[in-house]
Amino acid sequence: MRLTKKEVFEKGLQKVANMEESLREFPHITRDGQWLTHENGHWTGGFWVGLLWLKSLYAVESERAQLQTKAAGWAKRLAVRVTDNKTHDQGFIFGPSCILGYHLTGDPEFIRLAEAGAKNMRDLFEDRVGLILAWDEPGYEGVAIVDTIMNLPLLSWVAKQQDKPEYHELACHTADHILQHHVRPDGSTYHVVRWDPSSYEIVERRTHQGFAPESCWSRGQAWATYGFANMYRYTKKAEYLEAAQKIGEYYWDHLDDDLKLPRWDFVFQNRTDEPLDASSASIAASGMILMYDLLKQAGSLDADIWLDRADQILQGMATHCLYHDMERFGIIEKATVDKPRNSGINESTMYGDYYFMEAIYRRLQLHEGNRKGLEILY
Repeated sequence: MRLTKKEVFEKGLQKVANMEESLREFPHITRDGQWLTHENGHWTGGFWVGLLWLKSLYAVESERAQLQTKAAGWAKRLAVRVTDNKTHDQGFIFGPSCILGYHLTGDPEFIRLAEAGAKNMRDLFEDRVGLILAWDEPGYEGVAIVDTIMNLPLLSWVAKQQDKPEYHELACHTADHILQHHVRPDGSTYHVVRWDPSSYEIVERRTHQGFAPESCWSRGQAWATYGFANMYRYTKKAEYLEAAQKIGEYYWDHLDDDLKLPRWDFVFQNRTDEPLDASSASIAASGMILMYDLLKQAGSLDADIWLDRADQILQGMATHCLYHDMERFGIIEKATVDKPRNSGINESTMYGDYYFMEAIYRRLQLHEGNRKGLEILY
């Protein structure tokens, strides 16, 4: 029986409630269907908190305050990351946790945590290249990744909250250079761009978690689709929305023709012997719904196509990837973490689960005409 979007969302919330009963640390990815967890949240802790906030929104009034107190407690555990300026993942850590949390509770502590994340990103910015270092660790010198586009809205949000326009300028400057260096003329993306730490010249473009240097890793393409759309939402720079559409077109055109889902790398578009990446589909679907909303607000005649595409992806996920066992995996199965290193094949990931639920949530809010419900999302 085909489930409605509301029924799918409610089923996802049931899984979140079941996970919450047993988890003491932040869930990251599954191994053999069981969650690997991290005390400090790794780079995915914000997504777990985001799921808890979404769960609180759909609780009965008498339970909502208690659930939001629990979600806030998890969010504030991420305070251990406020001085972690070794990773670009600040938006992932503090966006769904603290920005969403601030909109729901008004707790100023969440602004403080988000600003700490923005400062950490600023520390990783290399102005001679215009990009943010992915990780300040040995072996990653001069490495930037396309995923960073998803973290930049944190800078713009903090800029507005704290009246610090330099953070917004940093976000735009970095997005401009991601567009320049990571996006190919056909709309596909390079996962990794590397510069020479001595000359600051770009010396390499490739993929790390994809198949080959000139192939297109599907999750990186999803990050870019969503990320540029969200950067337009925060900046109203038309070139970002244009980029999101071009990147999203490539994404859509390279899905499995029958399933309307992505293989882990688009070079394997219709290869049934290669695994899907359901987490990529989650990210892209939410990004496409966001794109629809932005284009609709702008009066574009191209808006509806993105909603239809997102719906087809979500239906493919509900049919082929939605969990069947309450005690194993997360909400969405058939995610691929890192196929070249045989890591996390046909598993669940916290980012896949969060963006799937966020996509359904966006869809429900649009149906209900609830703009406030859309605006609280990171």
